[in-house]
Amino acid sequence: MNGAGWQDYSRWKLAQHLQTDPELGATKAHQHFLLAWQRQHRLETAIVAAALARGLQPTDQAREYTRQQLADELQELALTAQQVEAVICHQTLLREQLDWVSQQAPRPDEEEVARCYHQHQAAFIRPEQRFSRHLLITAETHQPGSDRQIKLLARRLRSGRDKFADLAQRYSHCPTALEGGLMGWVGRGILYPQLETVLFQLEAGELSAVTATELGWHLLLCEQIRVPQPLPAEQALQQVRQQLQTQRQQYYQRQWLQQLLASH
Repeated sequence: MNGAGWQDYSRWKLAQHLQTDPELGATKAHQHFLLAWQRQHRLETAIVAAALARGLQPTDQAREYTRQQLADELQELALTAQQVEAVICHQTLLREQLDWVSQQAPRPDEEEVARCYHQHQAAFIRPEQRFSRHLLITAETHQPGSDRQIKLLARRLRSGRDKFADLAQRYSHCPTALEGGLMGWVGRGILYPQLETVLFQLEAGELSAVTATELGWHLLLCEQIRVPQPLPAEQALQQVRQQLQTQRQQYYQRQWLQQLLASH
């Protein structure tokens, strides 16, 4: 690699994004990469110049955060220690300058927040959730007695759901065993699809049949059901406020970058 460290990293990162090889010769993909790199280099240089012009001095903590974020990627590049430090300094300046620009975006006023909430009120629904417990017997060792054990546990639990926490603590291979198999309130999109299907078919207080996944054999207990319901108004308004602020920050940042490019 050639360059002063940060250029090497930025070229490599851009090539990863465009899924191309920056060292290939005269191909359309290479020409596209060169044009993209010229723009990227000009933009990054201008952002860092703007950061330095307002006296930004990254703290050791900010540099360390960057170092941790880039650790895996930097291992792939043959950079010297000095070049690595240049990358970390450059990337920290980029991140902190863009964060600062975003924070300059005006906040939405409460009238706008309320109007947006009332226009999209139907979207602010807390989804159905199940307060549940889980017991797992893993199949990693392929022990012939594992399926028999889960069936015996299921039989014991059908005679008394109140035994679930104790049996999960004693026999379950899931980390939730420490809390008696407690998973708490579970929504959709969290569990394995097979387990989610089973759990959301259970009634309150109902025990599942033995369910198999690649992890092993599972038993689920649905203790309570929380039906879909509107979010409390203040919670919904806070979400609207945050969404509007994020949109404004993104727009403000894009506008700032366009003006920066136009002036360089």
